[in-house]
Amino acid sequence: MQLSGKKVVVTGADGFIGSHLVEKLLQEGCKVKAFCYYNSFNTWGWLDSLPAATLKEVEIFTGDIRDPYGVRTALKGNDLIFHPRSSYCYSLRYHSPDNYVDTNIKGTLNVLQAARDMNIEKVLVTSTRKYMEQLSMYR
Repeated sequence: MQLSGKKVVVTGADGFIGSHLVEKLLQEGCKVKAFCYYNSFNTWGWLDSLPAATLKEVEIFTGDIRDPYGVRTALKGNDLIFHPRSSYCYSLRYHSPDNYVDTNIKGTLNVLQAARDMNIEKVLVTSTRKYMEQLSMYR
């Protein structure tokens, strides 16, 4: 697939994997929108460590993947979505399982439903074996 010139959203762009994906997509010639989790400090996680010149090329969207309306706003007008599954702190999954499920399951559902309704060209959802094992505890 030709990436150059594509409008791309990266969810979880403030995370380790997401921030490196943003960098790579910029190198490939994409127009990148970074979906970052909103926080009151207005920090962008790992993206804060990128060079200023690189950050100037990125459109930052702060919101919450659990909010379907914010997700729709973030995805509007884009060609591709990279959704490296929001991890939400693994240690919290035991005492805050609702947050864990809402972030990972509902967040992914929000992305997929919005992408379908907006005729987004492609959505790439990535995960890890560990994440899939975590999901099994909710069956």
